[in-house]
Amino acid sequence: MSATAVASGLPVTATVTLTAAAPTDGAVVTLTSSSDTATVPASITVPAGSTTQTFEVQTIVASAATTVTITATYNNVARTTTLSIGKLALQSLTLSASSVVAGSPVAGTVTLTAPAPAGGVQVLVAADSAAARVPASVTIASGDTAQTFEIGTAAAAAAPVVVTITATVAYSGSTRSATLTVGGVSLQSLSLGIDALPGGLPVSGTVTLTVATPIDVVVALSSSSDAARVPPSVTIPAGATSQTLDIATVNRPPTTAVTIAATYGGATRSAVLTVISYPVMSGLTCTSTMPKGGTSVACTGTLTSPAPPGGWQLAVDSSDTSLAGAVPSSLTVPASSLTFQFEVVTAPVASNATAVIRVTDIPSGLLIYSQALTVLP
Repeated sequence: MSATAVASGLPVTATVTLTAAAPTDGAVVTLTSSSDTATVPASITVPAGSTTQTFEVQTIVASAATTVTITATYNNVARTTTLSIGKLALQSLTLSASSVVAGSPVAGTVTLTAPAPAGGVQVLVAADSAAARVPASVTIASGDTAQTFEIGTAAAAAAPVVVTITATVAYSGSTRSATLTVGGVSLQSLSLGIDALPGGLPVSGTVTLTVATPIDVVVALSSSSDAARVPPSVTIPAGATSQTLDIATVNRPPTTAVTIAATYGGATRSAVLTVISYPVMSGLTCTSTMPKGGTSVACTGTLTSPAPPGGWQLAVDSSDTSLAGAVPSSLTVPASSLTFQFEVVTAPVASNATAVIRVTDIPSGLLIYSQALTVLP
């Protein structure tokens, strides 16, 4: 025999050998098998002048291991040999990849040691973690030795997970297994385009994943204050690692440090945005916008809303202090006040000259209003 043991369903080559060369009309050797698990031809003929002849032993798929006796008889002399036939078994369970980013599919393939019998073979499939999703079973069709199936992976896995996939032939109990590492997808960072800005201006942020995924990833967003407003979530498209988001800010006192947070898969990343509060003026009225040089001009600034507790700290200056200078150069708008006053002192001129009076918020450095004065001779 070419083998003394074989998996059920596989053939084996056997050889009969005579003690002397076969006669001119050949030697007819009868064959028998002790079990239908292995079948042999009824007889074979050793050609004239030859001492040997091969034949094939066919085995059938079996759910249990068995031993079969093969007998060859010639001229009333019998010789026997035994063949151990194993039960139908899984030869292998293979995966198209041993590791994968969470959310990506993987192909699994189950392979039998021999072609499936009529009606096919059911193979049970299981995974020991929800990080991998497998079908309950797959069927290897009659005559086939293998079947491929898809393994889905969970996109929400926050850390790498090693999953054991197990395949079992239902009626023989033969089992094979393979491991799959499902890589974690987590937030790498949340970054802002700027650390601080005046309220009322927009700013962009970017959320970044550790790796790209084959599916869209929805990242939850939050803000510690409505001085900076973010959408409830941002979606990072499949195949991308990052996505920008728009942040709207509001100008209202006091200046506020706002924490913007992004959360996905149990991981949170945050960044702090300082929303600078500043006064807004509706107008600046001076007793004259065309004063005679050498005179003083009284000016009144008006805010759009009352000053907050603690008031506003403002600076007043001129584009040309030699022509027109503000007195005082800085002032405080008291809490709850809507207006403030200051005086501009002009210098004598020989011809018309223009200076711009500027009002600046001291804490932020923002120019909040300007007014041109034309000084006359």
